[in-house]
Amino acid sequence: MRLPLRARPADAAQPIRYRAAGLPVFVVPLLVLVAVLGYLAGHTHSKSAPSVTARTTRSGDVVFQYPLGWEPVTSGPPIASLSLAQTRRVAPRGQSASAGLLVGSLPDDEPGPLPAAFVAQLPQLPRIALVDLIEVQAYRYTQLSPRGFAPTLTLFVIPNAEGAWTALACYAPSASSPYMYACEQTVAAVTVAGQAQTYQLTPEPKYAAEISAAIGTLDKLRISLKRELRPQITAARAEQLARSLASGFGEAGTALAALVPGAPVAQAQEALASAIQAARAGYNALASAAAELSVPAYETAQRRVAAAEASVDKALENFALLGYIPAQSAADEARS
Repeated sequence: MRLPLRARPADAAQPIRYRAAGLPVFVVPLLVLVAVLGYLAGHTHSKSAPSVTARTTRSGDVVFQYPLGWEPVTSGPPIASLSLAQTRRVAPRGQSASAGLLVGSLPDDEPGPLPAAFVAQLPQLPRIALVDLIEVQAYRYTQLSPRGFAPTLTLFVIPNAEGAWTALACYAPSASSPYMYACEQTVAAVTVAGQAQTYQLTPEPKYAAEISAAIGTLDKLRISLKRELRPQITAARAEQLARSLASGFGEAGTALAALVPGAPVAQAQEALASAIQAARAGYNALASAAAELSVPAYETAQRRVAAAEASVDKALENFALLGYIPAQSAADEARS
């Protein structure tokens, strides 16, 4: 009996290659360590821009001064799937449709720095840097192209170890627009009340090496064995492959459980561990269905495996958004 194998690799993030000045790049089999950028140092612009020493406003715990000639507004272009609470928007007078700054709190139940629904509708992952603001560090995301959003968009995300993270969205007609420069100057000087940042966002080489070792072997296993889970293989071979994949996911989960993540990546590691456990269970179910020669059970297990594999790739995307960059994903290899 041959089982209806319809292996469908999960969508994967586009590989990102980005090197920032300041620290050596630590290359590991799965992850590339990205160093921190000093945002204010050397951040100059030849064009004139409005002064940022103007009026003060607040969004949640974030206090910021907005430029002269700008004003609080209640409307502007929506950013698809970027759900924010306690929002505050300021914009150049009469220009809120094309330029401005939107500040708000991100959902606190997301495992990554950006909402999964927002990331899912991007054509590729953004370019990522870690930046030093006046009081805190933040993640800076550029080359964003959310659906239906015409202006150039740059997102800053300030972590919060005890609650919701803060997003600051600068948008303007172009990256070189004086409005973008004025907005980024405003972001650089924000203060966050009651949120002392007691940790660095810079990825740690030791942790990068440990997590790479934990899942590097698994990644190779996914690439090699998933290629064989194709139509027309025997049920016995399908069972063997599924057992091997379940074992690989189990070993990766055990290794991951021994790691102690820093504050910025704790939720991302938890999501990855959960996805790995779900994949292990899915492959065990797939193997059992193959052993029993049960087509309905096999098809059900296939759906479990597809969902779990997609969750693993999304969890790895979160690591990319935190500065740990996947060199190449199993799903990319599976497509080749």
